[in-house]
Amino acid sequence: MGATGQADLGVHLQWCYRRAMTLWQRIFQGVTAFWVETIINLVAGILGARLVFHYLPPADYGRLALFLSFYATGTMFLGFGLGSVFTTEIARARGTGKRGWARFLISRYLVLLLAAATLLLFLFAGIGGWRGEPLLWNIMGAYLWLTAPNRAAYVLLHGATRYRRLASQSITRNLSRLALLATLPRWWPGESLTGVALTYPLTELAAMMVSLALVRVIWPEMRGVSTVGYSYKDLLVIFQRQGLYATLSIPVKKIGDQLPVWLLKALAGDVELGIYAAAQRAYLLVFAFFRSLETTLFPLIAEQIEVDKERLRVALRQTQKYSFWLGVASALFGTLVAPRGIQVLAGEQYRPAISVFRLMLWLLVLYAFSQAHRPLFYALRQQKWLFATYVLSTTTYAVMLFGGIAIGGVTGAVGVLLVHGVLFATLRWLIVRRLDASLWIAPGSVLRLDDFDKRLWRKVIHHIRQRL
Repeated sequence: MGATGQADLGVHLQWCYRRAMTLWQRIFQGVTAFWVETIINLVAGILGARLVFHYLPPADYGRLALFLSFYATGTMFLGFGLGSVFTTEIARARGTGKRGWARFLISRYLVLLLAAATLLLFLFAGIGGWRGEPLLWNIMGAYLWLTAPNRAAYVLLHGATRYRRLASQSITRNLSRLALLATLPRWWPGESLTGVALTYPLTELAAMMVSLALVRVIWPEMRGVSTVGYSYKDLLVIFQRQGLYATLSIPVKKIGDQLPVWLLKALAGDVELGIYAAAQRAYLLVFAFFRSLETTLFPLIAEQIEVDKERLRVALRQTQKYSFWLGVASALFGTLVAPRGIQVLAGEQYRPAISVFRLMLWLLVLYAFSQAHRPLFYALRQQKWLFATYVLSTTTYAVMLFGGIAIGGVTGAVGVLLVHGVLFATLRWLIVRRLDASLWIAPGSVLRLDDFDKRLWRKVIHHIRQRL
């Protein structure tokens, strides 16, 4: 057998091995990889945030948060929100052995990303010149452009369920930014706000270089695979059936995510916005542990939904239960350590963020009931329902936030976030039940100890006894 044949055999055996892994093994592998990533990124994030708070007073941090919200808004036009659709379709294609279709999908997605990023780069430069703030606008434009190739690598690694490599991409990004922040006074002699802003595109540049190496392991699976028979007409069909609503959903969701920033800026000022941004920064460090489960489930649900729905439903039920109790424990523990944590992270000047952070922690409990919503809507190819809930959610959120901020400032904004989260987590589960009753998971199941839990705990106890 020649070298090429041996390489192809190795690729085939590796592919067969990954398919032979059980669903729980793959979930465990993904969660483990992302938790390791989260721990490393948490340390880097805390140290990085501490440096940022040292460099910037609340008013400047509020201004940075505003420009980052412009970047976040720009990302909704980067690939037009089709990343999740491409991830789902690549996962389906690899699961059914259609590797030519997977290759066609990722190559066309990269072209789409680069084209959109180039247009956004010029748009941001034009806005900066018009508003008389060219430097920060150009920095955010460069940040957007460099994000494009990294997104393509992310989608390919995610669709291929290469969780460890996906985690490596994120680790590179966070460690690079920490190094840039730690050495900021040495390489940037100018205004601190501009220097901190520059760390974002420079970080993406480092991540892009590493991403090129990370995706090389997948290319042998696609090398020599023909894309003949696939065309842009096939992409148009996907766009008409799924992509249109997925594209429309992303900007609506992005706008909803940024509403607290915009309304706090308009109604309460930079200081209140800085307090909110600091509390949110601390919350996101904790939330990263919980988000890893959704990231793991996203391609797996698309693979498994037509194979064994009952096994999938059990997996979703158990992950919801364990996420719920982990959220309760995290919220209680976080409430106790919040004063010390905020002081270490942000310093005494951000002390008002303590109460805001404590309220935000209870969002972790709510997330247990919503972590599977987006993967399920995509797997069911019912993005239109996801879009409808985003529109309704953003509209009601804006009205509720306006009243909440007017009454209670930043605390009122977080209170609205909690109430709003309960309402729409309930609504989306009811919609999932209507679409496919076999995937319905009763909320009360988080309080029940079932046979699966008993078997799991017996295995854990047995394993501990063997170790002892």
